[in-house]
Amino acid sequence: MNVKSQERMSQAHTLQQILDILTSMNNGIPIQIQNSPDIIHSTQIKPFNISDNHQTEAERDGEVENPATVFEQQVEENQAMNYVHKEHKDLYEAAKQGNWKRAEEIFNADPGATITNITIESETALHIAADHTKWEFAENIVRLMPPKALEQKDSKYGYTAVHTAAMEGNTKVVKLMLNKNPCLTKIHDNYGRIPLHTAVKFVSEGQMEVVHYLYSATRYDNPTPFTGQRGASLLCDLIDSDFYDIAMSIVQHYPELVTEKTKNTGVCALEVLVRRPFSFQSGNKTTWWKSRLYSLLQVDTEAPSDLDSKADLESPRDSSTVHRGAITKLISEYSITFLTQVSFIKKLYDQKLINKQATELVSNMLAQIDITMTKSDVKEFFKKSSLMKTAITYGTMEVIVQCLEKFPYLIWDEMEGQTMVQIAIAERNDKVFNFICKKSEEDMDELNSRMDERGNTILHYAADIAPSHRLNSVSGAALQMQREAQWFKAVESILLKRYRLLRNKAGITAQCIFIEKHKDLVMKGEKWMRGTSHSCILVATLISIVAFAAAFTVPGGNYNDAKRNTVNGLPILLNSNSFIVFAVADALALFSSVTSILMFLAILTSRYSEEDFVKALPQKLILGLATLFISMATMMIAFSSAIHIMLCPRWTWIIIPITSLGCVQVALFVWLLFPLFVDMVHSTYWPTISNKRILQRKFKGKRSL
Repeated sequence: MNVKSQERMSQAHTLQQILDILTSMNNGIPIQIQNSPDIIHSTQIKPFNISDNHQTEAERDGEVENPATVFEQQVEENQAMNYVHKEHKDLYEAAKQGNWKRAEEIFNADPGATITNITIESETALHIAADHTKWEFAENIVRLMPPKALEQKDSKYGYTAVHTAAMEGNTKVVKLMLNKNPCLTKIHDNYGRIPLHTAVKFVSEGQMEVVHYLYSATRYDNPTPFTGQRGASLLCDLIDSDFYDIAMSIVQHYPELVTEKTKNTGVCALEVLVRRPFSFQSGNKTTWWKSRLYSLLQVDTEAPSDLDSKADLESPRDSSTVHRGAITKLISEYSITFLTQVSFIKKLYDQKLINKQATELVSNMLAQIDITMTKSDVKEFFKKSSLMKTAITYGTMEVIVQCLEKFPYLIWDEMEGQTMVQIAIAERNDKVFNFICKKSEEDMDELNSRMDERGNTILHYAADIAPSHRLNSVSGAALQMQREAQWFKAVESILLKRYRLLRNKAGITAQCIFIEKHKDLVMKGEKWMRGTSHSCILVATLISIVAFAAAFTVPGGNYNDAKRNTVNGLPILLNSNSFIVFAVADALALFSSVTSILMFLAILTSRYSEEDFVKALPQKLILGLATLFISMATMMIAFSSAIHIMLCPRWTWIIIPITSLGCVQVALFVWLLFPLFVDMVHSTYWPTISNKRILQRKFKGKRSL
């Protein structure tokens, strides 16, 4: 078989595949072709050659359409023709393009066309107009339709036109339809969602307005859409979309939704809220100046005016109080409006508003739980829920503090087989651990001595390696190992001595677990320490060599006169102030660089046990870096003074550029190594779990041998 025949067979095979696709699009009606495999003939497809894979020059210049592009356009047209009923194609195009003049002609000829299904998915012209946000067209057609006809659903999703407009964020169309038929707010689609839920599910900037309007228009009277699993699903989606004001209003009216679980995911609203740590201040990490500005901003978390009046639970106030409050609010709103013109301030303001709303929502939810549940029910709810573990994992202090203030007995209960203190230690959350220790007060020893079902004490939990996200929050393997050792020692110090060497049911002590679990981290920490020490010792050695040599080749030279034996060898500029600065700086550079070398040598010759990472190794590294910085700075001072001695008699201004350049080098050194130095000092002398010492002194008298 020649090459031409092979090409023709391949071409025919490709053609047959295309025809199969087109036949399926054409409702199963076969498409006719000629004997030539190069040309497709169809009542719906224009003929073109599919064998030519190369564009002509005219096609590249845009004078002739690419056959592939023509094919795609024709396929789309074929799909549209199959999607729309043939007799309603004109009405579909008019609704899609917002051509009311053409649609009016159709409606005049056939008044029933306003409520006729024009697509295979049972969509009306209003569905199409709402989907393409054609306001004028929708306004005109709604006037022609009877109120009951607005409840018509499509067959695919069960959407009414209100669902479609809500999904697109078309508030004007939604208001138009609800004014004619208020019952539209309670109609469910095939997924059990009312229009409000649909708008929330597809929320964007365009949906913000329509969500608030739909909530204000959706009434609480029976049958209400805010109960059961559907209501729980709506509440969870509102929280997921940051509509905390609406969620607060729903919780106030339907407190049972706080613990009601959704049908699909099986979670309650409070669990969904806790899984969003970025909605709370504790979950947002900002710079110090942004934190300061954040604390100064005043936000208004009152329910928006377009929410229903039932959400306002405040007691009536006298007219003078209302008047003063109105003036204060007006001034506050004016200042906020002025400040939020600055983009980063507006971002901080929006963040604080969400943080405050989320915190208030948690408080309200817990209050509803306290009202509607007994103590045993509350324990059972938290026992089966992952709420507290999630809050501790993410470090959402707002939730934990409010939970323990409302239900202090939860500190003793197990949640998913662990107590709160065990979870906090396993997750390495120092803030939660500190808070629990303070909250437990005199019962701390009893709380900490409890074991889990595997016989593990809290020291066994501290012995296991931290989760990866906690380890990665600390830079450098040595600092990571230091933090792990600090946790182990801190937990060991607050545990009664008789429990420190206790074995679990597997017969393993906490110390053995700690050594085994941290072998790799110790090796990485040793490698990091050695690498850092090697680099720094090289720099310190170079500085010491230069400083030592400079001591014997002083600027200005030495006396060397046979007639003045008493002064031979003395520096000529000994009485110059600049020379004194040079001598002192050079001596400091030499001594500090040698000290730095000794510190880094001590690190290289250390044994690198787990305990060494707590204080011994970090202290040596801190001293080595500090003396290295001193030697670098004093070396530049000595160099600048030497240049001043040599060149100042002729160019008095030379000291300014020389000093400036010297400062640049020192500043660069500080910029590169100072963050590491600060982290090391902070973690060594001010660890985040150091306030346990207060508790240790407090309970020292209670500890037994």
